Amino acid sequence: MVSFKKTFVILLSLALLLQVSSIAIAAEEEIEYVPLQEEVLNPLGAASVWDVNTQSILFKLRNGMTGKVTVGSDQYELGTQVGRFPAAVQLDGSIMMIPEDDDFVKAVNLQNASANILDIAHQPPASLIEVKANLETEPSAQSGDSIDDPSIWIHPNDGNKSLIIGANKKANPGGIEVYNLDGNRIGAYGVGKMNNVDVRYNFMLNGQKVDIAASTNRTTNTINIFIINPDTSELTEVTGDHLESNMEEVYGFGLYQSHRSGKMYGLITGKEGEFEQWELYDNGNGKVDGKLVRELKIGSVTEGIVADDEYGKFYVAEENVAIWKYNAEPDGGLLPEAKIDTVDGIRLTEDVEGVTIYYGKNGEGYLIASSQGSDRYVIYDRKSGTYLTTFMIVDGDIDGTSETDGIDVQSFGLGDKYPNGIFITQDNTNAQSDGSIANQNFKIVPWEDIAKAPKKKLKIDNQNPRQLKKR
Repeated sequence: MVSFKKTFVILLSLALLLQVSSIAIAAEEEIEYVPLQEEVLNPLGAASVWDVNTQSILFKLRNGMTGKVTVGSDQYELGTQVGRFPAAVQLDGSIMMIPEDDDFVKAVNLQNASANILDIAHQPPASLIEVKANLETEPSAQSGDSIDDPSIWIHPNDGNKSLIIGANKKANPGGIEVYNLDGNRIGAYGVGKMNNVDVRYNFMLNGQKVDIAASTNRTTNTINIFIINPDTSELTEVTGDHLESNMEEVYGFGLYQSHRSGKMYGLITGKEGEFEQWELYDNGNGKVDGKLVRELKIGSVTEGIVADDEYGKFYVAEENVAIWKYNAEPDGGLLPEAKIDTVDGIRLTEDVEGVTIYYGKNGEGYLIASSQGSDRYVIYDRKSGTYLTTFMIVDGDIDGTSETDGIDVQSFGLGDKYPNGIFITQDNTNAQSDGSIANQNFKIVPWEDIAKAPKKKLKIDNQNPRQLKKR
């Protein structure tokens, strides 16, 4: 009898344990997970980045409140408060998944609706002007999607000898291409599939100040650096051995020349929203090397990026979400300072591609973005971020532009042909007068044609890019 009782108790205990385990398993199975950025943060217009060091999503709501969610933890931070999810946060590939939690979503929505600090300006309705190109560069030697991003280099003594340096995504030939102000290709450097290019002045190398062009190379996954020779218009590559990115494939690129530290930086963006900031330096052997000084991941695919050297900021286009403004110094934090505008089909239509800065006098000027989905270019005030106007480049003697990738603008006079500077843009479909389609190229518009077109005229300044200063 005693043995039977013991056996009965054991069996009963096992049954209870199995029942409890079944309940626990069922409860665990009932927990649903949702993507934090795509379903919770992005619809609110919040900013979010992936911190690679802590395996966390950092986010900023419209009222300026910040939060943090970490993979493997059931805790989250919202302002000064700490809350708990019903289970630990998971990572599905590159997507952070959080357990469904009504309390968390309600708290985030409540804070997000309480103020609007993140949006730098309450943007007015869109307006549209039309301009025409007066020059185009030679078509690419390769068919298909080849030409991407241009950059304008100003000659130190003679504006007429200034150059257009472009990136070609088709390699051998391809790479970096150089054009004069008549649109003629005068040089090509087949170093790989180059995506975006930028130029800066007065970089110290071998004890001398040199002008450099730099680009992301999708063949080698590196930043490539070139010296620009003002006498011959030739480029000489000076890429060191330590400029290979950690991201799977480099994409967008811009240079930042700090007027706070005097240092030069390369800014790389990636197709998965990655961002890397590299400090560029003379390696003592006639080459330029770099070290990674900041790394984060923005919510989704990004390409266009431009630095404002005077104010120490950079702007990045998260193609289907927004244009964000960041502190450009390497210790400037991981979250953006502000949102310039939202990609909502009103002013900006996905994809938002190139971004560029028009440097005006006394810190004035404009931020310009390529709204690829609407074949338009959007202009914002450089200081306030306020939307000003939108322009299209329509058909004239030269065809208009469509589905633009990269853009650049220069306020400084480029000699006799362009005394008030130019705007230059990639053209995806290079239509000819006979109805045929030629290979891709760049189109050029005199800046004064854009500046004089709106009812409220834009500035026509001559700011020398070699004479920028800290603001």
